[in-house]
Amino acid sequence: MTAFPPDLSGLSTWDGVSALARAYLDDARRASPGLGPRPDPDALHDFRVALRRLRGLLRAYRAPLGPRIPKRLRRRLSAVAHSTGAGRDADVMLLWIAGQMKGLSRSERVGARWLADRIRARRDSDPEARRLPDRFDRLDRRLRKRLATQPHATTVPGSPSFGGTTARLATDAAVALTQTLRQIRKPEDTDAAHAARLAGKRLRYLLEPVADAAAGAPALIDHLRSLQELLGEFDECQVMLDEIGEAVAWLGAARAREAHELQVDGRPRPRLARAREDAGLLALARRARVRRDDLFFVLQPQWLGEHAAEVIPLVRESVATLVGRRADLYRPPHMAIRYRKRPAAPRTV
Repeated sequence: MTAFPPDLSGLSTWDGVSALARAYLDDARRASPGLGPRPDPDALHDFRVALRRLRGLLRAYRAPLGPRIPKRLRRRLSAVAHSTGAGRDADVMLLWIAGQMKGLSRSERVGARWLADRIRARRDSDPEARRLPDRFDRLDRRLRKRLATQPHATTVPGSPSFGGTTARLATDAAVALTQTLRQIRKPEDTDAAHAARLAGKRLRYLLEPVADAAAGAPALIDHLRSLQELLGEFDECQVMLDEIGEAVAWLGAARAREAHELQVDGRPRPRLARAREDAGLLALARRARVRRDDLFFVLQPQWLGEHAAEVIPLVRESVATLVGRRADLYRPPHMAIRYRKRPAAPRTV
């Protein structure tokens, strides 16, 4: 859990962003010892969340930050974050398959174990996982250097505070979430559901650091977290269906190759052991599809259709206390106010 700096909403936009960015880097640094060829699932999850929050922060406040964080550094951050996706997806799929084992028949478990072994082997041989700790170390140093080289400047009276900027960004994010939710009309709209999941996370990540100063924000954050859980499981079911589809295609190609080789050699075609794997793959696909469809009908009366726009007034009400807030006047402690002595008037004789 991120320890948010105190009174973020009263800081200037740059001071708030830099303090929050360092907190997210600290979270990623604490999780980094668990990374590597065979990462700890909890450490990998915490690391991904920290980088996701950091990327969202720098993307959302890109306009007020200007060139302080250069584009090349943002791209490196995105590349490091994307390199963790395959490992996390593998852990989620393995956990899902393990949870389905009890309800499968003996023959169906053969295919489920084969699929789990296939996912595990790909995860353990991922070259990106081996390079991840070193890549993050370099990124961490460069980001902290950029954050540290920006000196505190005396805040201009009346300039927007971090809380005021966040209020405007959160309202825009609520509109974006509404637009993506309206695109989900049937269980097969998985791309729209994935986009809505990301939009919901961006909105929640904006609200959480200023929740202590925004009335009603904690309840809204819990509401958004429930949406994320529903859409997250919805997305996991679709990822599982895609993985099973790739496995079925691989099996079909492998069988065709074997049949061709037997035909060329003039040997009789034996009964292939892989036929036993079909039942398990089909059973898993059926369960993933049914669960995905069930989740759609849970989402529908709460978030979809005419309910999609309900989040906008909730966000506006939550951030109303932040809208007009201005940055607190800041003067670095080492800078004292000095008064220049006026030159003495020449004495007349």
